[in-house]
Amino acid sequence: MRRLLLLICCFLGLTVYGQSNLTSSPRTFKLPNGVGANDFLPNTVIIKFRDGSSINQIRAATTTLTSNSLNITTADLKDVKQLFKATVQSANWPQQTYDPSSSIGLDRIYEFRFSGSNAIEKVINEILENPIVEYAEPSYIYHTSYIPSDQFYNSSQNYLRQIKADLAWNVIRNSSGIIIAIVDSGSDLDHEDLRPNIILPGKDLVGASYTTMIEDNDPDVKSDSTDHGVRVSGLASAVSDNGIGISSVAFNARLLIVKAGADNNATAIYRGYEGIKYAADNGANIINCSWGGPAGGAYGQDVINYAIAKGCLVIAAAGNEGSIEPEYPAVYQGVMAVTSVDNLDKKSSFSNYGSHVSISAPGETFSTGNRNNYTIARGTSFSVPLVSGTAALVKTRFPNFDMSQVKEQIRVTSDNIDAGNLNFVGLIGKGRLNVFRAVTESPPSVRHQKITLIDKSRGSIPPGDTLRIFFDLKNFLSPVSGLVVRLSSDNPDVQVIDEQVNVSSLGTLQTQAMVGAFRVFIKPGVSDNEDVIFKLTYTAAGGYNDAESFTIRVALDYLNISVNKIGTTISSNGRIGFSGPEGTKGLGFTYMNEQLLFEASLMIGSSPTKVSNNARNDKGGTDEHFVKKVRVGKLEDSQSAFKAQSEFEDSANPSRVNVGVKHTQTAFASAPDDKYTIAEYEIRNTSTATISGLYAGILTDWDVDPSSRDVTRFDPLNRLGMVFPKTGTGKFAGVKLLTSEFAPSYYPMSDQIVGDPSQSGGGLSISEKYESLSSGIKATTLGENTPNGIDVMFVSGYGPLTIPVNGSVKVAFALLAGDNLTDLQASALAAQKKYNEVIQPGPVIPQDDFILEQNSPNPTVGLTTINFSIPEPGMTSIILYSITGQQVRELVNSSLPKGNYTINLDSSGLEAGIYVYRMKFKAKEKALKLIVAK
Repeated sequence: MRRLLLLICCFLGLTVYGQSNLTSSPRTFKLPNGVGANDFLPNTVIIKFRDGSSINQIRAATTTLTSNSLNITTADLKDVKQLFKATVQSANWPQQTYDPSSSIGLDRIYEFRFSGSNAIEKVINEILENPIVEYAEPSYIYHTSYIPSDQFYNSSQNYLRQIKADLAWNVIRNSSGIIIAIVDSGSDLDHEDLRPNIILPGKDLVGASYTTMIEDNDPDVKSDSTDHGVRVSGLASAVSDNGIGISSVAFNARLLIVKAGADNNATAIYRGYEGIKYAADNGANIINCSWGGPAGGAYGQDVINYAIAKGCLVIAAAGNEGSIEPEYPAVYQGVMAVTSVDNLDKKSSFSNYGSHVSISAPGETFSTGNRNNYTIARGTSFSVPLVSGTAALVKTRFPNFDMSQVKEQIRVTSDNIDAGNLNFVGLIGKGRLNVFRAVTESPPSVRHQKITLIDKSRGSIPPGDTLRIFFDLKNFLSPVSGLVVRLSSDNPDVQVIDEQVNVSSLGTLQTQAMVGAFRVFIKPGVSDNEDVIFKLTYTAAGGYNDAESFTIRVALDYLNISVNKIGTTISSNGRIGFSGPEGTKGLGFTYMNEQLLFEASLMIGSSPTKVSNNARNDKGGTDEHFVKKVRVGKLEDSQSAFKAQSEFEDSANPSRVNVGVKHTQTAFASAPDDKYTIAEYEIRNTSTATISGLYAGILTDWDVDPSSRDVTRFDPLNRLGMVFPKTGTGKFAGVKLLTSEFAPSYYPMSDQIVGDPSQSGGGLSISEKYESLSSGIKATTLGENTPNGIDVMFVSGYGPLTIPVNGSVKVAFALLAGDNLTDLQASALAAQKKYNEVIQPGPVIPQDDFILEQNSPNPTVGLTTINFSIPEPGMTSIILYSITGQQVRELVNSSLPKGNYTINLDSSGLEAGIYVYRMKFKAKEKALKLIVAK
């Protein structure tokens, strides 16, 4: 009886188990991390049916007819095979029949083959919806692993197995035809595990000391403290399978050592970009840059562009500050940026991150050290050479790839590690490096190459505008079909109206231009100069899925100018070069890709207590007096390559001068006008009284010598304030005064001189600013009598000026640069000629008469302007009369200096009809009719 009860209990337990599993909740299958299409048989699924399923149920589910009870819609079933049936073991063994229907249930396992383009995950998840299926999974492929003979491979280099390098070596190990340039602190040229792979000679671009920077042909490191480049070299291409030392991904790629640091400084890279160019010019396929910093300009991008044009792949470290702040050169366009992960594929705590990152790789490694040593190497610096070595293998495996294709092949075959890095999704690249997938798979890779923005507001993308975005898309790798592009943003200040565009297909290296339009509404609450992050998502047939992010700055209060050899910026607040304080939001002022400017700010003053400006002050900040009235925007102009305009007023100044300013900036593309930009300020009197004794000028802080060993000088013949290096052959820069009818001013300064106005932290008080504006030609030079030059700045401008009520005056400046004094002076003359003939020709004033021009527009319904000119100083009046002769309004009644003037008349308060405005200058009069329409 006891035995019977036990049997019943077992039977009941089995029955209950079977029933409960037949009604279990839905299951979801996902490929394991690191598993790609080459890790399982295509179009093949292994299915096991649950214990308790009847023979009829299994038979119905395994038929290849359309009546198959699995009801698969994601694929077409082609073949079904039972994998294990009853068999007799080998004759060498005692005769014993194997029963596949044992509790293990091997007889319930079938291999299904199917056709169709859906991803295997989708097919399996549909199969799992059937309750009689116990499991469904791919038919996995397994690989033998190549084990090199290097002594530290097994004990200290697990990261190579983490990135599947051992599997890749079964496919390819010889990359001896590829050159990896190590632009770094140098290397150990005699290291036992490096020497056979190093190309000699390399190059030392800095030498023993950063203070002298004497180049030589010896890039060998001179101390253990400067062995950073030695560790990088070993990870990129230590000699592998030689029985000593370590293994490297690339096995035997050739190393070109380019030393860009000094022997007496262990951490600084002084000539990294020069090193990149040297590598590009000397045969490098891959340029490894395991260094970076927070500053980057046009110069670095140009060098990167040069290297790419020479057929190189530049790979750089994301940085080790644990920050999202970008580092250069990693953030430059075209660079493959690498961040670090630990041995569990989690972002290393020290590693930087960001949307510019291409890929992740282990950054906690073991490598070669100086003097035949081996050492731990930790940081994003050491993630980079793992990718560089992989690039060498990929280029060898796919010799017809150009290096941009090599970059994409590595990126798109990386393993997705988002699940373990939820706080960094989209910020640590496509995934973690997988060398095996990189040398075996053939995916597509779609990337945007160009973004075209079209707004309704002349390039500033203001609040309330609807922006249209177009993309030039390029497919770098295998052809792609059914391509769908989606645009999205998590920023609440924008709304993506048109989210999706169907592109259809793109062949290998095919580009499709102007894909779009994607319309984006900029909401009214957006802040000035707000950076909006957008995401492009690509999906296509065969399970292709990829994404990339980019940033658009909206509600701009500045526009960049880059149409000639000068790069600079017009703002909406009077600054030139930068819209923000302390060199932010703008290009500065670059000449031939060298940054020459720290600050350029308009200042307008009428007394020691009234100076309106946005320049630096003596309190460690800036005076932010100018308030935007009309956002900067481009103007149509057939005679120039760039013309833009903004308007602002000094309403934020508690002791305001009462002026409004219209700022127009122009640039030309062709020589001799390609080394300057012209800034014109029309200053309008917004008070109820004539403004006399007014001064207007620009404070400019130039840094043409990197070590601030500069000189400033005033050339009175050309009315040109300039800055140039005290020694050497550096660039010249300066400000040319273009308005000839006003007296010039020039006030040189340096915070390195005792008693100088700028000595209080480099800033100026309001009274010091007025002094710098109103002192005429204070001196003609500064720094020339100092042996090494000094850090200089100067104010140059005009005054005194007189502006009648509702009147305005124009003052203009050319900001220019050149290779030497002669070159600078030639540009100054060209700027003056262009200003006189094209920008502001103005009326020719007869020597014995004055000019009164017809108002425009006429008839008018609102604001209209009246231009007039006087040949010499004198009492001037302009009175507006009704057609019956009654005085309506006094427009001007002041003693004015010689010059050209503009009156802004608001006619909105006048009745419709004909009026007369009469001008008196000394003993002469002129009158013209003005028509007001309603």
